[in-house]
Amino acid sequence: MEERILSRKDKAPLPREGFPQHLSPARRRRDPVLYIPGFFRFSFLSAAIRRRLKELDFEVYTIRLPNFAAGDIRKGARILMDKMEELRVLLGVRRLSLIGQGLGGLVARLAAEQMGAKDYLGLLIMLGTPNQGSYTFYPFFPFKAAREMVPGSPFLVNLSGAYLRILEEGTDFPYINLYTSNDLAVIPWTNCRLGGAENIRVGWFCTHMGLIRSRNFLGLLQGWLEAEESDSESYAKEGEDALLEELSLSLQEEPQDGGDLFRRGKLLLDGGYYGWAMRDFSRLIKLRPDFPEAYMLRGKALRRKMSYDENPIYNRAIRDFNQVIRLKPGWADAYYERGVCYALLNAWPDAVDSWDRALIINRDLYPAYLARGLGRRKRGDIAGAVEDFTEVLRIQPDEPEALRFLSEMGR
Repeated sequence: MEERILSRKDKAPLPREGFPQHLSPARRRRDPVLYIPGFFRFSFLSAAIRRRLKELDFEVYTIRLPNFAAGDIRKGARILMDKMEELRVLLGVRRLSLIGQGLGGLVARLAAEQMGAKDYLGLLIMLGTPNQGSYTFYPFFPFKAAREMVPGSPFLVNLSGAYLRILEEGTDFPYINLYTSNDLAVIPWTNCRLGGAENIRVGWFCTHMGLIRSRNFLGLLQGWLEAEESDSESYAKEGEDALLEELSLSLQEEPQDGGDLFRRGKLLLDGGYYGWAMRDFSRLIKLRPDFPEAYMLRGKALRRKMSYDENPIYNRAIRDFNQVIRLKPGWADAYYERGVCYALLNAWPDAVDSWDRALIINRDLYPAYLARGLGRRKRGDIAGAVEDFTEVLRIQPDEPEALRFLSEMGR
């Protein structure tokens, strides 16, 4: 089994990003990231890695596993599948990348290898995952997840056997498996290794929690989560870089130019530089507090920075979309975007209400039908969900999510 060892020179802590001089096409094509916590890992323990990725303008979301991830791993994988489905609809993306810490890696593997999540998986990064089990879970035997993670458990035997059969068929999985020999949560640490994955061992002293709390891996994570740019993208980037430089020089000479602020903010937003885009739109809003387009675009940037545990009442993105609606009541996209924010914060009744209002204004806004159909299905309104997904196909006949939903519901 091949293994790469990281040396100290491979540390990549990455300083805080300054204003971009060049726009990276790879950044624009980033997949949203879904973080899956480990066994008994409270949310605050993983706050550092999630916050640092957000500072690099990754869209990072978190899944909540019941009983602090101490319950059945299979149930956790089903919850992950539902969350991936929800995010694909709400964010309008086809793929997601996953970061699984400890048990979270096993949850992601089960979903990818046996439940079909591979079709929607950009990359899985495992951090200290006990792929062959760990003896440290014996003291926690009353908890089902612990029983499933001891070496030789029926769960691990089944997972490993199914995985080997899939590998023999020639199927590759986009797995990066990072672990440390100083991991006291996985004993022996060699049980982290996984055939068919890119196995990477930390070559300096690092603990299990160090894998998610140390800044030394930030540059590595960024590189893994970003695809390489193509030649055609490099050519297109030259024009964008020239426009960015031109707008920046113009704003140095005339900082109050609202038109240039708007254009540069939109360029940064489209390029995936959400933090800097927010700064430009905030400056523009101070100059023109009655400009709905600035609130709209700042709301879109803020939405990519939101956390699952925020209160919808105080969420800044929702407040920006409310301001758009106040200034321009007939803008259906503002209601739609507000609904997405509510749904991401698990306020589904408010989300469905916003999509209802969006569709009153624009009967052909098919993303609103798709999102509302998902919301209705979650609330048990199957007839309403079928009606919405059918409307999606009326407007967009080849929409894959609507086709899949209707197929699953036998329509």
